[in-house]
Amino acid sequence: MFLYLALFLVCLNSCKPNESGLSKISDITGTSVWDGQSESAGTTDSTGYQDTGTGYDETTTPNNQAGNRTTTTKGSTTTTKKQTTTTTKGSTTTTKATADSIELVILNYFPELPGYSTEYEIGMICDGVQRQKSEYTLKVIPKGLVVRDNVVIATDQQKKTYDKFTVEATDKLTGKKAQMTITPRKWELNFKDDFDGDSLNTNIWTRFEYPYTNYYVRDGALTLLAEHIFVGEDEIYTMSGIRTLKEYSLKGGCFMARMKSPDKGGCNSAFWLMPEGSYKRDFFFMDTKLKNYGCSEIDIVEYSPFYGKEFPLTMHFWNSSGAHTAKSYWGSCDDNIYEDYHEYACIWEQDGIYFYFDGKPVFANRDVDTHSRAVAAYIVLSVNSAKIHEGLEWLGPCTDDMFPFETKFDWVKTYY
Repeated sequence: MFLYLALFLVCLNSCKPNESGLSKISDITGTSVWDGQSESAGTTDSTGYQDTGTGYDETTTPNNQAGNRTTTTKGSTTTTKKQTTTTTKGSTTTTKATADSIELVILNYFPELPGYSTEYEIGMICDGVQRQKSEYTLKVIPKGLVVRDNVVIATDQQKKTYDKFTVEATDKLTGKKAQMTITPRKWELNFKDDFDGDSLNTNIWTRFEYPYTNYYVRDGALTLLAEHIFVGEDEIYTMSGIRTLKEYSLKGGCFMARMKSPDKGGCNSAFWLMPEGSYKRDFFFMDTKLKNYGCSEIDIVEYSPFYGKEFPLTMHFWNSSGAHTAKSYWGSCDDNIYEDYHEYACIWEQDGIYFYFDGKPVFANRDVDTHSRAVAAYIVLSVNSAKIHEGLEWLGPCTDDMFPFETKFDWVKTYY
């Protein structure tokens, strides 16, 4: 009888949890883990990146996969489930603080823009529920990267120097850790014109379709003119434009320009893209929300000082029967845009068109399918006025005393 009682007490003691209150489990590699956290110290490779061992959920986010998430769970899929309460504004939500699955994602992805820092907003999703930014912490490798709350900031030089960034997040509710690897885009300069000297490089630029195009190059800038002139007895309102047709074009890539617009309303100073082909037949990409519509013009900016701190960007679409539609979005800044030079950019990825103003993301069109027959885009720089033809009244009031309108371009670049 005493023997049976002794055996019973031994078995009972062996079933107790350990001192931490957590059940100790082992992953399939044999490494001892506590709720998915490895006891291994990890190793460091020659690049300075530390392999933190098993027990992490790892997310790899290539720079060209906007919004895509790939999660590989290392080690045991068994976890100890806990119940916690998360309080949000105006409501209380009960969330399972267990991570049967845990992953990191880049929220509102925009590709890295050449010449600027990039902000990666890191989101954590545990068991299908997105954590609040106050519910997890981030560590990064290399250590020189800046971390602000749930945002990792990499300078342009850091993006050029390192082939990858490693982000480690710790969930405050469970102690669970996850890793993400970010591979920054390595851009190559394809074309650049700083408009040095006193003449336009006609090996690059040719006149657009406007018959009275007038311009000059001076003090490191190109100036395009929209004028009110008389040809004989004819009163004419002119517009000016130049293009890189058949000289420099890209199928995908990054397009950038630094420009200064007139300070008078009623004009249109523009930086835009056109197809190397027939305007209404050859497309850059098909729109996934507009059946059978393809984009054949991207207006990176069409600005009129009439709108002060705001500017429109537009994508124009045609279908097989020639019907036209467009998608527009208005960006903005803190000051009147015409008061200084500003940088406008567009990145054309396989599955998205991304717009930037002075290095900051403005708008993303992710309803994009770049088909195999897509054509390359060439650059157009132009200026015109509401006096040119009907339909431009949206540029604002335009009177003869406003002429000439001058738009200046400091430089133009493309990257691939």
